[in-house]
Amino acid sequence: MEKSGAVGFPVPTLPMDNRLCRQLPLPPCRPSRSDSRPAFAPTMNADTPPAAPAAKRQRNSNPDRYGSAGATPDPWDQCARLEYGADRSFAWSVREQVIASPPEGRTRVEDRLLKSLAAAGRTDAGLAFVCQMLAMVASAKCVPALAPLLRDAKTAEAARYALERVAGSEADAAFREALGALTGTAKAGVIGSIAIRGDTSARAAIATIKDNAAEPAIVREAATRALERLATSKS
Repeated sequence: MEKSGAVGFPVPTLPMDNRLCRQLPLPPCRPSRSDSRPAFAPTMNADTPPAAPAAKRQRNSNPDRYGSAGATPDPWDQCARLEYGADRSFAWSVREQVIASPPEGRTRVEDRLLKSLAAAGRTDAGLAFVCQMLAMVASAKCVPALAPLLRDAKTAEAARYALERVAGSEADAAFREALGALTGTAKAGVIGSIAIRGDTSARAAIATIKDNAAEPAIVREAATRALERLATSKS
């Protein structure tokens, strides 16, 4: 005998034999509902406390796995070793801290930048970056560290950027002293900074430079413009 399936295909069925039904074994008796204890629940002796749970497996089986990686580099040290075109993550971290520093915290930031300036392995890019940061927080305290850099043609540009924003006679003196140590473009830049700062005490020295025929044209032109600006500056 066949029945029709859900999709029209015949589903075979077997004839029921009552004798087979009587021969089937009865299922085992199930525990009564009143017995709420699971069949697999172990018995526990009242005199014996339950066993403590097994200790959790340590997530890190090797405690020295991360300890051997070394300490995280200090961004304030690494920013002085910055390379042009290289990763600037450390420099960016320092820049954010400098910008976010409140007025009362600038002295501490200046000290950290001066330490970076003196770091071993300092690069040209690192020097330029540190001086840019010093320009935002520097005080007369940084003049002794920047003055020698201002007198060196290789580092004068970076040092001038920081010192130009330092108020006070200490920075003015550093610029005037650098006039005799530099030539060419570096000297012209220092003359321009003196004019921007309005240091009228440098007029005589700059006038001498303007009239010196041995000076390059770029230096004499810078001196001429500086004297024009200083002429309108207050003494």
